[in-house]
Amino acid sequence: MNVIDHYTGLAEADKGVVIALGNFDGLHRGHKVVIETAFAIAKEAKATLGVALFRPHPSQFFDPNVTPFRLMSARVRARLLKEMGAKTLYEIPFDKTLTQMDDEEFVETVLHQGLGVTHVVVGEDFRYGKKRCGDCETLAKHCAARGIGVTTVPEISLHKSYGKYGSTEIREALREGDVFFAAHMLSRPWIVDGEVVHGDHLGRTLGFPTANLYFNDRIRPKAGIYAAQCRLDGEDKWHHGVAYVGSRPTVDGKDHRLEMHIFDFDADIYGRIIEVAFRSFIRGDVKFDGLDALTTQMKKDADGARAIFGL
Repeated sequence: MNVIDHYTGLAEADKGVVIALGNFDGLHRGHKVVIETAFAIAKEAKATLGVALFRPHPSQFFDPNVTPFRLMSARVRARLLKEMGAKTLYEIPFDKTLTQMDDEEFVETVLHQGLGVTHVVVGEDFRYGKKRCGDCETLAKHCAARGIGVTTVPEISLHKSYGKYGSTEIREALREGDVFFAAHMLSRPWIVDGEVVHGDHLGRTLGFPTANLYFNDRIRPKAGIYAAQCRLDGEDKWHHGVAYVGSRPTVDGKDHRLEMHIFDFDADIYGRIIEVAFRSFIRGDVKFDGLDALTTQMKKDADGARAIFGL
C-alpha cells in the first residue's frame, strides 16, 4: 500500500481518489462501514480507494503527555487497511498549520488542492477545522462548491441499549478487562504488537519464559492475566499462550509491560516483531507472598488458558 505523509506537491497519480476520512483508531465496526462505503463508491466510479487520517492523533498533538490511549499501532492499522482494499493511505500531518485552518480552508487546502479527492466518506460524528468548527453539514457544503462528493455514514451499534461502536467504548471495555466485548466492537481480537525485548529473565527462571514488549502510546488494559495468541511478523501461524499485563508487583516492578508466555515454544525471538491477540481475561493482578506462590499460580493460569483454547 502506498503511504503518503503530506498533502502538498502530490503527483497527479496520487490524486483523484475516493477517500474515507477520520482518525480510524482501532478500525472498529463503525470504521469498517465508513471504509466499505468508500470502497463501493470508488468501485462504482472506477476510482482508487484511499484512506486519510491525522498523524499524530489530535489528542496527542494538543497534549503530548496525554495518558496512553491508542488502540493500535500504525503498523497493524496499515496492514488491516490494505486487507480492506485501500490502495493509498494519506497520513495528514496534524500540526500547528492545520489547527489554524477553519473548515472551508481545510477543504480547499487539504482535500481539494492538496489531495485532489473526488469523494469523501465520513462518519456522522466527524469534526474538523480550527476548534472543531466544521461538521458533516459544512463539509458537504464546502465540498459541493468544489465538485467533491460527500457521503455521511450513521453510527452503528449492537443495540441502542449498548451504545455505539466507538473507540471510546472499546477503551472502556479494555480498562475493565472485557476483551470479549472489545473484540465484538472491533470485529477481531484486540492486538498489541511490538519488538520482543529483554526483560529480567525471571519467567525463564520460574519455568515460564516470556516474550516481553512495551505498550508505548497504546492503552493499558486491566492489569492481570489473559488467554492470548501471538504470531511472529511475516508468519501466518498463531501460537497459543498466556499473557500478563502489569508492573509485576510481586517483584516490585516499575515499568508497565506485556509478557507473553507461548505454549510449547522454544526459540530465540529477541528483536523480532510479534502480534499478541487478547482472547479472554482470566484474573486480575495480584501481589503474591514470594516466588513459590507466584509460580504455583502461574501454573494454574497456564492450565486455565489451555482449557479456554481446548488444548
